[in-house]
Amino acid sequence: MTTNNAAEKGAPRHARFLHTHGVAKVVGLVLVGALAAVSSGAYAFVRHYQGNIDSNDTSFLVAKDKKSKDPSDPDAGHDLNILILGSDSRGGANGSIVKDKNGGQRSDTTIVLHISADRKRMEAVSIPRDSLVDIPACQIDSKGHSTGTSPHTMFNAAFSFGADKAKAIGGDESAQIAGGAACTWQTVESTTGITLDGYIVLDFSGFEGMINALGGVPMCIPTDIDAPKANLELKAGYQTLRGKTALGYARAREGVGDGSDLSRIKRQQELMGAISNKVFSQNFLTDSPKLLKFLDAATKSLHTSKSDGGLNLGSITSIAGLGLSLRHMSSSDVTFLTIPNGADPTNRNRVVWSEPAASEIWTKLAEDKPLTAAEEKAAKKAKAASTAKATSKSTSGSTGKSSGTTSKPSSSSTPKDRDKDGITAADVVSSKAACTA
Repeated sequence: MTTNNAAEKGAPRHARFLHTHGVAKVVGLVLVGALAAVSSGAYAFVRHYQGNIDSNDTSFLVAKDKKSKDPSDPDAGHDLNILILGSDSRGGANGSIVKDKNGGQRSDTTIVLHISADRKRMEAVSIPRDSLVDIPACQIDSKGHSTGTSPHTMFNAAFSFGADKAKAIGGDESAQIAGGAACTWQTVESTTGITLDGYIVLDFSGFEGMINALGGVPMCIPTDIDAPKANLELKAGYQTLRGKTALGYARAREGVGDGSDLSRIKRQQELMGAISNKVFSQNFLTDSPKLLKFLDAATKSLHTSKSDGGLNLGSITSIAGLGLSLRHMSSSDVTFLTIPNGADPTNRNRVVWSEPAASEIWTKLAEDKPLTAAEEKAAKKAKAASTAKATSKSTSGSTGKSSGTTSKPSSSSTPKDRDKDGITAADVVSSKAACTA
């Protein structure tokens, strides 16, 4: 059953009254990692935004041993895996944005967002929609309704199977989205061995609304783009992408690059990085009307999971607590990569995950270890710097003199191998000067 939760009374003060600087970063990660929006500093806003979110119970999917320890951040001290899905439903307002005859529910964008237990690292791992996987029988609701198995099938079919089953038993659009997300959830867990903690689904109108609320997103477009099916035409160079154009850029496949889903994923990652950079650079404190507009658009666009046994993405206070724990992150701490893959030998239009590289990624994610060589190097430098600082303080305390401060380790200037190291938001060119250089 779909519920719009009432504002939670007695919520911890820090979850209701976040510093605006923290809000700005969380909102950036909402679009990057779709973590939803938080309170701007008034209880009335919490009530309003809570009413915007469409959430569905997923207690039947959550591991039984997950227990809430802190109502403001149930998983404090634990790493999280959140399933991010882009829905291409043409229902409701989406039909006026994308005008074609495609029906049903699909998800051509799937990201597993990992948040490290120390809240110092986020990794967004994209799963190509054309991946051939074994889709298990999926339970789509708490009543036990299920789909059948489907071996060696395109990954994005999982969302369709769950949504179609929900529709067949009389579910409305929200129930169909929940069914699709539930089946994708179980397919991810079955094929990767990781455990998910929640999901967020974003649709066309929600994405467009949030981009417009941001005032557009600056991007460096490397080549001219002419993609009629995505209603997109762009000239190369520095551009500010607004709602419809940004949506077209995220959707475009034919007429851009080699026309593959893999190249589209790379553009989506760059767009998410640019969005992150835009939010990190915004001064929300002096522009409250823009902040409130964005928060309203962000929460209206979200379809989320909620659970009594762990992470509750249907709760503004729970999201706010999680957001507070991420407030020290920067764009260089958010990494985007695609699960290693190659062409299927029997069908060049499909891909299969490359082994052992793919399994190594999922194992590291399950163990909360850095996924890329660049992250590992940064983590070692940060640990060394922390140890040096602690030693310096100890020496200073015993001698009464300060030995100076330790600067933050600089990032390596070695060019990244994007297939292995992905990109961080900080790698994305978002300034006019850098674009024209």
